[in-house]
Amino acid sequence: MSATAAPKPRILVVDDERSLREMLSIVLNREGYEVMTAEDVGSALEHIRRGPLPDLLISDLRMPDGSGVDVLRALKERSPSSIGLLLTAYASADTAVEAMRLGAVDYLTKPFDVADLKARVARHLEAKRLAETQVAPPEGRKGQGFVLAGRSRQILDVISLVARVARTDASVLITGESGTGKEWTAREIHLQSSRQAQPFVAVNCGAFTESILESELFGHMKGSFTGAVDTKKGLLEAADRGTLFLDEVGETSLGMQVKLLRVLQERRFRRVGGTQELEADVRFIAATNRNLEEMVRTNVFREDFFFRINVISVRLPALRERAEDIPILAEQFLRRFAERMGRPVQGIAAETMRLLLGYRWPGNVRELENVMERGVALEQTAELSPDSLPPHLMDQPSASPAAMAALEAIPAAGFNLETHLQQIERMHLERALKQAGGVQVKAADLLGITFRQFRYLAKKYQLK
Repeated sequence: MSATAAPKPRILVVDDERSLREMLSIVLNREGYEVMTAEDVGSALEHIRRGPLPDLLISDLRMPDGSGVDVLRALKERSPSSIGLLLTAYASADTAVEAMRLGAVDYLTKPFDVADLKARVARHLEAKRLAETQVAPPEGRKGQGFVLAGRSRQILDVISLVARVARTDASVLITGESGTGKEWTAREIHLQSSRQAQPFVAVNCGAFTESILESELFGHMKGSFTGAVDTKKGLLEAADRGTLFLDEVGETSLGMQVKLLRVLQERRFRRVGGTQELEADVRFIAATNRNLEEMVRTNVFREDFFFRINVISVRLPALRERAEDIPILAEQFLRRFAERMGRPVQGIAAETMRLLLGYRWPGNVRELENVMERGVALEQTAELSPDSLPPHLMDQPSASPAAMAALEAIPAAGFNLETHLQQIERMHLERALKQAGGVQVKAADLLGITFRQFRYLAKKYQLK
């Protein structure tokens, strides 16, 4: 009997531009997906009402009759497991926060790279499939994934590499500045590997002297040294069939490097003071914030040990190198701490996000996590305000008077927000184009957007 073929993932594309709908339909059909299209919010909502429901929604954020947010909200009500990817002409902090708060897994800035979109669609649908087929997450997985979250090219490359590395049993060296999440990444490799049901054991190599570290790793026999009143198993035995994570491996002495090299080569070791050879069925992952190659050149780190632990290298980018991920990470941390503390905070004020984006983050993701935890603990309202941030984040320029003056009072009778925003958008485009003497590149610079974005918007609003 032949196995039943798995159903094709179903995608709903919603955009008021016919050419974009047709292009995405052709591209995604070629990738093996079943594609449905809708030209506006109304027809998209009708699709959702009558079914079939899509696994993934790809929707423009702003359309003449409403927002892609409305479509995503309606889809989530009927199918909570469905995921959304929003398209926008602007990549702003507010857009990212709004999209993630409403359940979107990602957003793309128009005009976008088609190869990038295909890669994101494939990754998000695969993550959805794995989440649905995994009945219960491995113990200890809750709380992971915050470091490996975002939409930047840097972090997407890391996510892809981690998935490939996890399927092997090769030794891995994770490098990066302090606070970039090296241990979190090591745990993620373990949890995606065939050893996920076995122990993940971490040891900070810089926290012990050589003799104590040797005893911690290999264990010791009773009476092997003063104070060894009992025989003790080491961390290598505790990690049997699992993963041993050697944090701050650059702090190990040359003598310890020799002993660890033997374990890596022979997969055998002896307890301190013992004679029996024990097997070491463990996967080694090491991490450091030091330049090991330079240490090898200056003879403070063994070259043979370096090559043994550096079979596969994973470099974690500093947070300042992936600033576009800050809104996503901040929102995730906020939700986690608000739930844990029972606090009323549900969102992040625009000025607060501007301050987060303007900061250099020398402590990287760990510092952002600490800032969000502090903010949630202090905030008394539903929106995280600048007053809840640490003082050193407040020492940045305030929003310009011109930006504040652009905000108008809401009429008593109300108004259509989407239409109003489109009118403002078109007005600024026309003014910039006039001020630039019709030169689109210069107009784009005046508005702080790319030429490709300006060209796309000029075509959308039929500007001459």
